[in-house]
Amino acid sequence: MSSTVPSSFKLSLLSFSILVTQQSFADDTQQLPTITVTAESEQSELSSEQSKAYIIQNSSTASKLNIPLKETPQTVNVLTRQQLDDFALDNTRDVLRNTPGIIVSNQETERTSYLARGFEISNVLVDGVGIPLEGYNYNNDNPDSFLFDRIEVVKGANALNNGIGDPGATINMIRKRPTQELQAALNASYGSWNTQRYEADVSSPLTQDGKVRGRVFGYQQTGDSYLDRYELEKNGIGAVVEADITDTTLLTAGYTETNHKPNGVNWGSNPLINTEGEQLSYSRNYNYSPSWAHWDSNIKSYFAELEQKLGGDWTAKLTYDEKRTQRDSKLLFLSGKPGANGTSGIFLYPGMYIDDNKEQQASLSFSGTYPLWGQRHEASLGYVWAKNRLDELGYAGSFVNPLTTDLASFTPEEPSWDMSKTSGEMHIRQKNQSLYAATRLHLNDDLKLLLGANYVQAESSGSSYGTDTIYDEDKVLPYAGITYNFTPEYTGYMSYSSIFRPQTTKAVDGGINKPIEGESYEVGVKSSWLDDKLTATMAIFRTEESNYPLRNSDGLPTTRKTQVSDLRSQGYEFGLAGQLTDHLNLSFGYTQLSLKDLINGGDARTFNPTQSFNLLTTYQIPQIPKLKLGLGVQWQDKTYLNVPETTNASGVVTQKSGIIQQDAYALVNVMASYEVNKNITLQANGNNITDEKYLFNFPDAQGFYGAPANYSVAVKFKY
Repeated sequence: MSSTVPSSFKLSLLSFSILVTQQSFADDTQQLPTITVTAESEQSELSSEQSKAYIIQNSSTASKLNIPLKETPQTVNVLTRQQLDDFALDNTRDVLRNTPGIIVSNQETERTSYLARGFEISNVLVDGVGIPLEGYNYNNDNPDSFLFDRIEVVKGANALNNGIGDPGATINMIRKRPTQELQAALNASYGSWNTQRYEADVSSPLTQDGKVRGRVFGYQQTGDSYLDRYELEKNGIGAVVEADITDTTLLTAGYTETNHKPNGVNWGSNPLINTEGEQLSYSRNYNYSPSWAHWDSNIKSYFAELEQKLGGDWTAKLTYDEKRTQRDSKLLFLSGKPGANGTSGIFLYPGMYIDDNKEQQASLSFSGTYPLWGQRHEASLGYVWAKNRLDELGYAGSFVNPLTTDLASFTPEEPSWDMSKTSGEMHIRQKNQSLYAATRLHLNDDLKLLLGANYVQAESSGSSYGTDTIYDEDKVLPYAGITYNFTPEYTGYMSYSSIFRPQTTKAVDGGINKPIEGESYEVGVKSSWLDDKLTATMAIFRTEESNYPLRNSDGLPTTRKTQVSDLRSQGYEFGLAGQLTDHLNLSFGYTQLSLKDLINGGDARTFNPTQSFNLLTTYQIPQIPKLKLGLGVQWQDKTYLNVPETTNASGVVTQKSGIIQQDAYALVNVMASYEVNKNITLQANGNNITDEKYLFNFPDAQGFYGAPANYSVAVKFKY
């Protein structure tokens, strides 16, 4: 069902890049025309690629206002292009694993949940655009980071940017844009398990006056894995064009297409406890999935933006985004728990699925400043329309013997598939509308008040495997924040933000559960030193989620008073990022929190760490200025999951109680790069160099281990 980008695209992009750069070298004796650009996109101004820094100065992800991060009254973490390149973070999971306070929960090879402050993240946006994830907040995609300039994460609820979702955080991936000057990059790398990766990226003015600019880029990666039978091929291409239609009008349009084709994929994962309540252990490379299991996806994305400068400093912006995801898969799930001898109790459940998902979003916004009380104040207002169509067909497969008696060594042949009828279907139609307004009032030079509100209307119809997915809800979501500059270096802040999420789950009385509501409170201090090259944040937070339908992993089901509860997370975060000296860049953060079930009591989601620490740092040796060394550390506290005793209808114990646990661990990554000349750089990266064995996560009493020590070497060309 999914289309495939031709393998020749790599050669085409590389050839185009080489031709462009060769022509540039050949034209060294010619006088290049003067490039004058009168309309400049906001995105270009904020590019982390051009700054090569570990921080950015401004962001609109939290407040819809393009204001300094120092004066944004929420914690915002940023992984810039330079960090992604230094540590070879080529996919979203790896990027977020290196983001302070973000926990990446890999229950299986393809589906992932991201968590912040104890809650799943349902809002994963591109340039501020996206529809909240369905169901269990599984991220079925793992976008390649080569498509983006940076990734921003706003902690807590986000009423203004996306009022529907969960209150943990919002992830905003910012696209690459064309540059004002010619630049080209060609990268080739080789790593463990025969992993080969090729990248090409060319950006240039397309007219002599520079009023039309374009960028094309692409990547291709193939390789095996430390997991038995798992292998991955992925590729992608993209193009973006900017045009200054007039001195005050900027038109931007872009397209990307990606393919993600893994084999030997998990659906579910290894059972981690047996019927005696004992935790099971496997070799790190163990993968029950056969090679015929796959989860192939093709994603096409289109976007267009029209920016018009109005009178004064006001700007109007009209946008349209469309994303089409087509996916086909053949999967194998293990149901049940092994016996104490590891040879019984596992039922094999195969399934084939065909998915077609189309997301559309359009928006109109106005932003600028206005005078009041002898000061100028920022303001933004807009309307957002979003539509989502999700269709899935499931087909059953069958084995001659669906029970396995030797979990450790079986590799089943592909089952026979029944295509005469579906085993289940999903047909969901969603429409969201949002009307928002925000302003930042300058009460004096140091005291600023942010106020805003978002009216959200959310509708859904259809069903998912026999369960209705119907709701029609609306809500006004307030936002408030205050900042005060104690000194030029230190700013204190407080903020309140909210969010809600309609539900389709049924309550005990047979009705639909009330919408989940979330809100965040945050108090902190931000500081900036060394001419804003180094920033720090200290924050105390409280995040709450009410009307939440508990899962089995949200505490002990056997001790619950109710299946719908209120959760509260509170704790503190500390972060430091930027350039400490002329030779030292760093980014690190520490988070500590507690997550409580307010109605049933006790800790919730104990499979998530309550403490975590992240560090990325590079150092250019003054005596050898072309040599850069880097260190990355990811540390998290111990985690565990209580598995309760279960009995059958006759009262016979079928599963003794037990505990699955993972001790605290640290992953240590290193890098080294050397500039051979101004155009060529050699780079080597090593990951998990201490060869730590660890479980990713296990909310459903299943899981698998992370990668052992591995490496990659790369040759990078830039012009």
